[in-house]
Amino acid sequence: MSHLLDQKKEAKQKNLLDAAYALFLEKGTGKTSISDIVEKANVAKGTFYLYFRDKEDILQSLMYRISYRVLAEAYTHVEKNRSEDFATNVLVLVDYIIEYFKRDVLVLRLMERNFSWPMVENRLAKCDDPLFERMMRDVRESPVMKNRTEDEVFKLIFIIIEMCGSTCYSSIVLGRPDKIDNMKPVLYSIIRKSLES
Repeated sequence: MSHLLDQKKEAKQKNLLDAAYALFLEKGTGKTSISDIVEKANVAKGTFYLYFRDKEDILQSLMYRISYRVLAEAYTHVEKNRSEDFATNVLVLVDYIIEYFKRDVLVLRLMERNFSWPMVENRLAKCDDPLFERMMRDVRESPVMKNRTEDEVFKLIFIIIEMCGSTCYSSIVLGRPDKIDNMKPVLYSIIRKSLES
């Protein structure tokens, strides 16, 4: 009985997230109300507050969900195209993320500059996700990272993800300072140098 109840709760939460995602893409976050979300999800307004504090909370949950999905796809791509060179693998991951956002600019607009950091921060704290555990194993086993402290690795991952998300948003959405294809070589050079030092 408890399992069935848990499934129903998960389904309601998923419906709310799916509804918010569709509305945020269609109307934008500013023009979407909680009433719009619950109406589209076909649930009572009180149900929304069982799962989320406010519109910002559901947006953060969506960012986590999107970030996780994109990062999982990117990491699967790295595993299929693995190199012996750690920096090359990181660049393959970053390139996949950039190409994803080039194809799906609406999602990038929703994410703004917030790609992945909520996912990384949450998973570093918990370390219980199989994808994250595989990624962290690769990081720890890399000769480049062996002499770095866990704090240094954490900060480096933060910087790389922030650079990737911010560069995607600025170049793909705003066209500044240049198109993303012209920014890639600069970004990749910075990432490679940060992994070699």
